[in-house]
Amino acid sequence: MPASATSLGRFRILKTLGRGAQGEVFLAEDTRLKRQVAIKTLQVSGRTNQERAALVKALLEESTIVSQLAHPNIVPLFDAGEDHGVPYLVFEYVEGCTLQAQIRDMGPLPPARAVDLTIQVLKAMGYAHQKGIVHRDLKPANLMMQGDVMRVMDFGVAQLVSKELDDDEAFAGTPAYMAPEYIDRKIYTTRSDLFSVGMVLYEMLTGTPAIVGQNVFETLHRMVNDPIAPPSEANPVVDERVDDLVLRSLAKAPEDRYATAADMENALYVYLNPEEARGPLSTLDGQQGTLEFLLRRMRHRSDFPALTSTIGAINRAATSNSEPLTGLASCILKDFALTNKLLKLVNTVYYRQFGSNISTVSRAVMVLGYDNTRKIALTLMLFEHLQNKAQAAHLRDEILSSYFAGVLGRLLAPKVDLTDPEEGFISSLLHSLGKLLTAFYFHDEYVEVQKLMLSKGYDENRASHDVMGVTYEDLAVAVAKHWNFPERLVDSLRRLPSGAIKTPESEVDTLRTIADACTEVCAALRNTNPQTRDSALVKIAKRFGGVLNMPEEDLPGHIKEAYTALNADASLLNFQPSNSPFHLALRSYIKGTAPAEEKGGGAKVGEFVEDATLRALGPAHLAGIMPSWSSTDSLGRHNALSAGIQDITSSLAGEFELNDILRMILETMYRSIGFTRVILCVRDSSANHLRARFGFGEGIDRIIKHGFNVPLNAAKDVFNAALSNGSDIHIDNVNGERIRDHIPGWYRASIPTAQSFVLFPVRVAQRPVALFYGDSDTLGALRIEQGELSLLKTLRNQAILAIRQRG
Repeated sequence: MPASATSLGRFRILKTLGRGAQGEVFLAEDTRLKRQVAIKTLQVSGRTNQERAALVKALLEESTIVSQLAHPNIVPLFDAGEDHGVPYLVFEYVEGCTLQAQIRDMGPLPPARAVDLTIQVLKAMGYAHQKGIVHRDLKPANLMMQGDVMRVMDFGVAQLVSKELDDDEAFAGTPAYMAPEYIDRKIYTTRSDLFSVGMVLYEMLTGTPAIVGQNVFETLHRMVNDPIAPPSEANPVVDERVDDLVLRSLAKAPEDRYATAADMENALYVYLNPEEARGPLSTLDGQQGTLEFLLRRMRHRSDFPALTSTIGAINRAATSNSEPLTGLASCILKDFALTNKLLKLVNTVYYRQFGSNISTVSRAVMVLGYDNTRKIALTLMLFEHLQNKAQAAHLRDEILSSYFAGVLGRLLAPKVDLTDPEEGFISSLLHSLGKLLTAFYFHDEYVEVQKLMLSKGYDENRASHDVMGVTYEDLAVAVAKHWNFPERLVDSLRRLPSGAIKTPESEVDTLRTIADACTEVCAALRNTNPQTRDSALVKIAKRFGGVLNMPEEDLPGHIKEAYTALNADASLLNFQPSNSPFHLALRSYIKGTAPAEEKGGGAKVGEFVEDATLRALGPAHLAGIMPSWSSTDSLGRHNALSAGIQDITSSLAGEFELNDILRMILETMYRSIGFTRVILCVRDSSANHLRARFGFGEGIDRIIKHGFNVPLNAAKDVFNAALSNGSDIHIDNVNGERIRDHIPGWYRASIPTAQSFVLFPVRVAQRPVALFYGDSDTLGALRIEQGELSLLKTLRNQAILAIRQRG
């Protein structure tokens, strides 16, 4: 590449990231999409024009296939091209360090960490192999580390597994990691990639490559002919089990290696988790070792990382320095089911004391407060995750019991003047988090704990410690920390010591006291013997009553009130309490009967729908909270728009923040019409344009970060027409013959996928001050009827009213 070159195609070079035998790597800016990328050039010096043309053609053909790879452990290929006579590949730019740099700077990795990172590489390779693609150049320099996540880079020299190699074709890859059959016979299969993975694992364990020659030819010769010594010879910390795993992956003959990436991954997983193959958890040494094992085992379940990622996104929104409310609303709105449940829950009788009907997440945040909305969303998401599987009845029973504890905690919180009663709900509900996670992820251990409690009368903590080496409490605290829950909430998960209850010295102590009391009430209610059950409840009331300002005679009333609330919430949240042992016991206590006296085999789901609390709310109102809609569901869209307008009107009648109102308007548009994304642009007083303030939908963070700025100038485009004339505009096809020349270039670069959009300008005193934008990536999807258009205009007019009221 010419030294004077400052760009490759549309990519502006910012700096050099590295150089190698095959080419150079640059940090560059995509001038069209306004994002940073990594560009790798391929070495073509010494080739004829014909050879170079053939290389570029092959490169473009292969990159078309490789660009389809989408996996969390793979750095995606964005583009490929040629400029200055140099072929290049464009990848996502990933901040972090390569495994090569990690080993160079830190030396060998601990065996468990090396194996764990290798498992991630194998997940990526297994995915690629299933797509029919082999990498051909796996090495530490092509593995990027982002914290604990390993990502495979540079699929640029990859090829289809089915492709036959030409004997005259130049070698592709790095000699120190090439499989013997590729060097000797020009054969490359998925097992050749696994050989390279084994070489990488060897280097992580020892700090040096397995084969080193004085030159390329010696390295290639030794790779084919020399045996590879066990990694333990270079690093005594490595045990013989790891030696066996590594040497099998480095067998000279492909048929002697692991058959697939999944086979090798499973073998490494068993090494990390020997208890699953050898015996109970009690064989592990020490509490910390057991906790690490349990967390690692959960991470290897595909659903736990996904849950962690979503919880992490919601918690990160809390610490955002810019527009945290928008970030929280965006996280919730991405999950239709979560949004639905949240809005239904905050419209129950309990929450309606805070105000009128709530139809937007933004309004829920305004009414309940940011932290409360976040906590409720996290709780609902966790419960949805645990119950939205084909789970055994015992897990559904534990979920119902935990939720009842939360509802009871919310009722007890005001009696001790807790600043935030919702904390009583969250802390009491999550007090059983360790038990819930054990029931979901470690079924056998959960059953053993239950047996031990029944046979020897142990409490949960003692029984769980005897079975797992850690208590339910230990597991709950460890996972809550892993999820970055607030320290205050984590501390409230710890159980109180037995004996007399001391007066709480802090609100965290108060939360622990409430949660402990509610958990013990649930345990007592499970008792099927009315006499022992009632005496246990009296004992709990005497133990906690003085501290919680709860006379002994008040506890039955609180339980009955919590039971009523549980019934309503169970219907709204799709809990299935029918025939739940806990619910049957609770119901028998409320009715003053023993479970055997119940008729009809237990509670029916229909009973919950007919509950008095729910009847007071009204089924018609519930149907309008979050209507199901589609592109043809005009009634649903109309109802959702009307509900949002009513919500905003209620907010305008009291004290309000302008940004809150604007968010509610934007969210109502987004949820009601089904836009791919919506954006609010506000006039920038320091520049002659409208700047994107916040939005919802696909890729919105990137769009706002890189600047969605609408110029206020005399350009003859649709945006200027809308803003200068105050005209509402609907573009059905941005590439239509009559309109495409009026779509500005800055817009196409910012949102290249949009096929249609609408513009609702906001003008005050004949000046454009804001713009509501909504689009769809599907051609022809924005079919807005006249009635819906009128309601959208009403939303825009509410924005004008709010702006005028706030000056």
